[in-house]
Amino acid sequence: MYKNYIKPLLDFVIALNLFIVLVPVLLITIIITIIDLGFPVYNRLRTREGKNKKTFVMYKIRTKTKPTKANGYKEEYTTVSSIIDRFRLNEIPQLINVIKGDMSLVGPRPFIPGEELPEGRISEKRYKVRPGITGLAQVNGGRSITHKEKLRYDEIYYDNLSFKMDVKIILKTIYGVIFHKLDRN
Repeated sequence: MYKNYIKPLLDFVIALNLFIVLVPVLLITIIITIIDLGFPVYNRLRTREGKNKKTFVMYKIRTKTKPTKANGYKEEYTTVSSIIDRFRLNEIPQLINVIKGDMSLVGPRPFIPGEELPEGRISEKRYKVRPGITGLAQVNGGRSITHKEKLRYDEIYYDNLSFKMDVKIILKTIYGVIFHKLDRN
């Protein structure tokens, strides 16, 4: 009951309210990004795989420089954009994805279709729920853990999906963002 009815309703209500409250922060972040990095403000409008492998466009503010010959064709953070990324302000637009029903507040992070993934079994369980802005893998290492570990956390999340687990993940995410504990072990 929670997974199919209550969770989507809570996602919509919470995301809509958060988006309304965070609009000023979003606008300030966009202005700062324009000043710091220029246009475009968005981070490559790539499609992602969602529930049942249905593709959608995931919104995100750009936080890296454009690759140019001068910087060796590397995308790099600036001092300002690294702060935006560290506090996950660049992910506020993903609340629109939640409101639209493409994503959830909590769930596995969505893959880019056709992306070269490391070998290993990808459980179909991760595609039975909407992908999330945050998830069990993100609060347990995020970018610093292996792809295989992320996939295992996706299975654990699906097998233990509950209101209580979602609340724990959201609280861990808030703590991690405030105290810079995400993506570090």
